[in-house]
Parts: sequence; C-alpha cells; structure tokens
Amino acid sequence: QSRAVIAALLGEPGVQALHDTNGRWDLLVELRAATMADLSQVLERVRLIKGIANTETSLLLSTYKLG
Repeated sequence: QSRAVIAALLGEPGVQALHDTNGRWDLLVELRAATMADLSQVLERVRLIKGIANTETSLLLSTYKLG
C-alpha cells in the first residue's frame, strides 16, 4: 500500500484505527460516526482518496472481550 494512502487515511477525522493485513484487503480501517449520514460522508471522503480502488463496509454490531 502507498504511504500517501496511509497518510490520507490517518488524516481523516472519522478514522479510529488503521490496520495492515495479510488477508483479502491490504488495509482494514476502523471508522467511527455518530449517525448513518455521518458514516456516509466519511465513506465518501475515504473513497475519493487517490490510490483506493475498492472498499467494503461492515457494521460492528457487538464486541466481546475475554478477560
């Protein structure tokens, strides 16, 4: 992945975390938005970043933590 893409994502206020992966996608980006409209705006900005060819969105419904 391009350092420019990583820098652009890290500069996006909706990005909570950014992970390098070895799976289907090069990067996994955790976004945070107060409303679905806010999420739509964040996704629109992310999709406009030069170097991002495809995205896939999944909503986090629950978190389970051991310990």
